[in-house]
Amino acid sequence: MTVLSEPPRVKGQVVVCLEDDYDLALLIEMSIRAWTRAFYTAYDGIHGLDLIRQEQPDLVLLDLNLPGLSGLEVFDYLQADPALRHIPVIVLSASRREISASRARYPLERAAAYLTKPFSIGELRDLLRAYLMF
Repeated sequence: MTVLSEPPRVKGQVVVCLEDDYDLALLIEMSIRAWTRAFYTAYDGIHGLDLIRQEQPDLVLLDLNLPGLSGLEVFDYLQADPALRHIPVIVLSASRREISASRARYPLERAAAYLTKPFSIGELRDLLRAYLMF
């Protein structure tokens, strides 16, 4: 787990999770749902980007390896949209290589944090504690 900047506290606690692994997405939701006002999941980048635009979440959990649009492409769209670029994005990846590639492509300060899979629910909660008020 790598935290890259001082996290803003989430006020509305609306979280969108883009994760193509259904079981992992469900586990994440079950682990943090009580700390959110609303929790939404998308299993591909296209629907995930639409969901982010629609819900205007306070925090995005973003897998890099998504069908449709990759997590990096979704991140590009978020950073290019002035209405969305302020949303903290926590990047989830099964590969240290993916994270290294994304760090090479994007300045570190543009993603709020990186979490390498597999991660424990405790690690996820510790990281999200900085963003969610619980």
